[in-house]
Amino acid sequence: MALLAVDALPTDPLDALHEIARTADEFDSLKRSQVIAARRDGETWEAIAEALGVSRQSAWACYSADVRAELAANAEANTGLTEDEAVELAVAEVRAVRRHRRTR
Repeated sequence: MALLAVDALPTDPLDALHEIARTADEFDSLKRSQVIAARRDGETWEAIAEALGVSRQSAWACYSADVRAELAANAEANTGLTEDEAVELAVAEVRAVRRHRRTR
């Protein structure tokens, strides 16, 4: 899968660098969204790191803030829940993740 074809780059080196930088930004955004999706699906930082070819610590350091922001946004969107409902929902999610991990 190529996000940028080398033969499609502009001939001017600075224009080519601009295009490469734009593509790199898109690629980073795509990686971040997939990491968030993987965590939402219950994947561990270790599994994500292996898929990215980095250490678990590196993956966590690079992407954990994005995952926390996603969780915070989700929490803000559910302000209609009581504290008890929120706890029940959290427990149900943890159980679902554990079941998912056992089936692999």
